[in-house]
Amino acid sequence: MNTFDPYFERIREYESSLKDRGGNLRTWFAEPDNDKPGGRRSSPLLLKENTAVELGGPLTASSRFMLWTENACLVSHRKITLIGPDPAEIKRGLLPFGQVIIVAGSSLNGQIRLEVERVLSVAEQIPGYMARSTGGKIWSRVSLEALDNGFSLRSLGASVVARLCAALPDILAAVELLFVTSSVEDVHKLERIGAQVRKLDHDLRRQRLTKTAESEYQCESAISCEVCPDNDVCNEIRQILTIRKKGKRIW
Repeated sequence: MNTFDPYFERIREYESSLKDRGGNLRTWFAEPDNDKPGGRRSSPLLLKENTAVELGGPLTASSRFMLWTENACLVSHRKITLIGPDPAEIKRGLLPFGQVIIVAGSSLNGQIRLEVERVLSVAEQIPGYMARSTGGKIWSRVSLEALDNGFSLRSLGASVVARLCAALPDILAAVELLFVTSSVEDVHKLERIGAQVRKLDHDLRRQRLTKTAESEYQCESAISCEVCPDNDVCNEIRQILTIRKKGKRIW
């Protein structure tokens, strides 16, 4: 069993509980024909005055994390689930935001994980949409023009699935996305799962990186340290190396 597999059951229970409660749950499947890595990317900056809807951010609840398994049977390939309203349905305003990237593929290691994160950061760069995520939080903006042009979380999900499948065909066997905008309480419940997943992920990454502590540690990620999910762990390992080097000088 994969380390994260028990959390797949928790995510399914979470979805079922909201559906049983009468929540607005919708699902779609991204078309394979859309798996083309081309397309225009968005500007890295979307100003407040040009924003129609904000998702997550400092004024409401947000949660973002990734679940990984080697068992493709646990993932509904190309499935996009939205629990709650779509930005196009509220037109203007603020929504809580949860986003879970659910993937199946090769055995997860540091390099593969960073490659998936790199592609994800590119996949979310679609016209009229700006996303910033750090520490398990996500803050997104949807522009007025994007809403007028038909932006939806379904189209965002389809873009993410398409780019991941096109860029990493030898790594990923299945990709699924879950979006939650229904309520602050629902996103908080999702974050309870996400916090446990990130803690486990942190511990596993720390174990892998600590193995390099007897040699020089050098990060080879192409992602900026400001957005890299391994940043906190890297800083911790550098501190360990510094302490050990000082210890060697003393002796």
